[in-house]
Amino acid sequence: MICEVCQKREALMHLSGSVHVLGVSLESREWHLCRECADEYYANTPGMNSARGLIRLSDEYRKKLYDILAAQHPEAFDNNSDTKACERGSEIMRFFLREHLAKDGIELNSGGFEMLLCYFFGSHHFYRRSDEYKRKKS
Repeated sequence: MICEVCQKREALMHLSGSVHVLGVSLESREWHLCRECADEYYANTPGMNSARGLIRLSDEYRKKLYDILAAQHPEAFDNNSDTKACERGSEIMRFFLREHLAKDGIELNSGGFEMLLCYFFGSHHFYRRSDEYKRKKS
């Protein structure tokens, strides 16, 4: 998927709501941005944490969560079939991650949770799983 702002690079970040990037105000919906345009968005949006990428899931923990998610909610990896599927998948992952972090005793403020959530479904690891899901579904 190509970034919807610059139309040049691969979209790795997925944001919902109104987005203001590079002087452009975009309507409220799901937006798919490359890392550079997402960085521009975060750097120039009041209240957004510029250090959002500092909190990450370990590779082992993320893989464990993806395995559980794939077993319980494989549809969460259906992110490109249509907007509704993307929204459903995002909500499933938001609930799933919050639930599993709580079960594992990991406490975060809302900014920390959003960092992990962006990493959880905005990383190349997620897109590999998504591609696997699509191949199995076909």
